[in-house]
Amino acid sequence: MAKLHARPLATLTLAALVVLLTAASWVSGVGPSAGAAAVRSPIEAQFSAPGPFATTAGTVKVGSRVEYDLFYPRDYRRLGFESPIITWGNGTSAVPDMYSTLLRHFASYGFTVIATTLTSTGSGREIDAAAHYLVKMNATRGSVFDRHLNVHRVAAAGHSQGATGAARVAIMDRGLISTLLIFSLPEARWARTNPDCPVITDCEEDMKRVHQPTFLISTHGPIDDVIATPSAERAYFDEVKGRAALGIIATSEGAVADHSSLQDAANGGHPNGELGFATAWLEYTLRGNRRAAAAFVSPHPKLVSDANWPGSRVKS
Repeated sequence: MAKLHARPLATLTLAALVVLLTAASWVSGVGPSAGAAAVRSPIEAQFSAPGPFATTAGTVKVGSRVEYDLFYPRDYRRLGFESPIITWGNGTSAVPDMYSTLLRHFASYGFTVIATTLTSTGSGREIDAAAHYLVKMNATRGSVFDRHLNVHRVAAAGHSQGATGAARVAIMDRGLISTLLIFSLPEARWARTNPDCPVITDCEEDMKRVHQPTFLISTHGPIDDVIATPSAERAYFDEVKGRAALGIIATSEGAVADHSSLQDAANGGHPNGELGFATAWLEYTLRGNRRAAAAFVSPHPKLVSDANWPGSRVKS
């Protein structure tokens, strides 16, 4: 029984490629020392700042094994609204604590984040199961989440392989998933079998089958130039049916933004530059925040005109 616990690829794998390219970029001088701090747009600056709500964290255990990590508002009574759900998928070989800056940031805006602890998430099955766990807990008397969650406003989100998994959840569970937020969605050629995907097709997505509002975020960095190129992200963006945004960030915290920038500083990342528009997307699509919507809604979406996000696009 699951229990909630609070707490104070002949083939080079994608993860191995990231390590090699990161080292190469440092040697060549293209890595995190490059780049200058960009001036943020007012909307990006607003949603990059911590949200108004204190946060806490917890775990869900099955026996002695941690199944999920949780990041959520400390006191739901202070929100004044039901908390939308974000279900998160890690990149290859990553764990939720490597993204804690991002996930706690979302929680500070009143979102409830559940993140599978699996390091292979491309099938999307565990990302979907995590969302359903919170739906169940919302209806469980005595649960921390008892009647505090908005189970009709659910985002699937993820990074790299987890972005693939999140996209697959949007396709296979349309009745639950309201919006999609994905970082550095890999090109199809990087799909590999792994413990989560015994068959390669288990780790492939078809963005033409995605109908939910979708925000794809990638970078102009040297690693993403191999794994999740701007041209590939544009192709994914074009395939999405309906409302979508494509954000391609140049620098974050004065450094060149790249594939692993989203991760915490302790893991070599510099995620703060990616927080603002990502949070604005969730505020817009999950809570109907009109100021946040101005980043993405025509005729003058702020994302597209932001000099630090060259090549970004929106469509409705």
